[in-house]
Amino acid sequence: MRTINLQFQQKQSLNLSLRLWLPLLQLPLQELSSHLETISYENPFLEVKRPFEHTMSSHSSGIIEELVMGCESLHEKILEQIVPPLFPTPISQKVAHEILCDINEDGYFDGDIEKIALTCNVYKEYVEKVRLRFSKLEPQGIGALHVEESFLFQLDALSDDIDDELYNLVIKMIDQMAKVDKFAKHHRFEEAKAIIKKFSNPPAVEYKATSKQIIPDFFVEVEDDIKIRINHDYYPDIIIEDPFSSKNDTIKEKLKEARDIVNLLELRKTTLYKIVLLIVERQLPFFVGGELKPLSMNTLATELSFAESTISRAISNKYIESKNGVFALKSFFTNAVSSKELSSSEIKNFINQQIEYENKDEPLTDDDLLLKIEQRFNIKMVRRTITKYRKLMNVASSKERKKVYKVQA
Repeated sequence: MRTINLQFQQKQSLNLSLRLWLPLLQLPLQELSSHLETISYENPFLEVKRPFEHTMSSHSSGIIEELVMGCESLHEKILEQIVPPLFPTPISQKVAHEILCDINEDGYFDGDIEKIALTCNVYKEYVEKVRLRFSKLEPQGIGALHVEESFLFQLDALSDDIDDELYNLVIKMIDQMAKVDKFAKHHRFEEAKAIIKKFSNPPAVEYKATSKQIIPDFFVEVEDDIKIRINHDYYPDIIIEDPFSSKNDTIKEKLKEARDIVNLLELRKTTLYKIVLLIVERQLPFFVGGELKPLSMNTLATELSFAESTISRAISNKYIESKNGVFALKSFFTNAVSSKELSSSEIKNFINQQIEYENKDEPLTDDDLLLKIEQRFNIKMVRRTITKYRKLMNVASSKERKKVYKVQA
């Protein structure tokens, strides 16, 4: 019986640590203090001192407070909505959290449905079903794959306020946005257009406009050797207060939770340090002026003996600063284009260079770009891949660019 109780206590302890650990790993640096303070409100042994509070004067504390606190982030806004009844079961909530990891700063989902299905041990159809529930969340349009679907999500939120004729017209106009003028003769065209104009594009535009200053988690210098320095200044100080000892189980649990927080905060630092070091080593050419190389999260996960989902959580909303600028950790993961050591990043940069210096009277078509890429890199590709890359970079088609060039001229 004693053995069973010990096993139960160990399992409880592990569950507590996991519950504390995953948010600590995933949260952006500037949100750590707020998160830990929330925990401290229910733990008498835990005191959280915000960064700079013990060293900065009152004159500058307002600036620091603004940097650390900011406003509610997009991540926090969505996270608080992943609850019943929309996400009624633990597995639906787990899938929703994984989807949240892959929602970019614009509010679009840019993850891999199949990978999330494998991580959560569910069918990919179930993951897609959960993703579509994001259409009910705020900001409206969040979690969509692209602008058209985002508009459909936002239209869905208005479905009770507009009649069927107008609703169906807006759907058709969204579906054919490139040719929207063909609906101009419809007697409700102006009404439909006014509705579409009210949609947020991108869906997280409000959060982009009021976003907090990006605070890098690490500073990276690459010269004769690699120097990685953690940004300790924005980590809160944790003080454990143990004024008395007690045999009360509830009190002992809270004291253990407080001590776990200290250990897990250090574990966050070492985990991120290992990930950043490996990223820098693998992408060394980029830090000395070259291109990004193919790198997958699975590669890092295998090398560090982590689950791929852990890598995904760890790099979410994390940044490093180097002499080249500030970069999201997520941006260092790029797919191989072919069997050659060639990344999609190199292809995209090449496309940008070609378009920058193209003939303004006869802009390069996707077929033209395909030919140039095949000649430059000696690989075989298909035109739709070039089109996909161009759209990902928000580069208009050759016809649209030609119109813009004429206007500029």
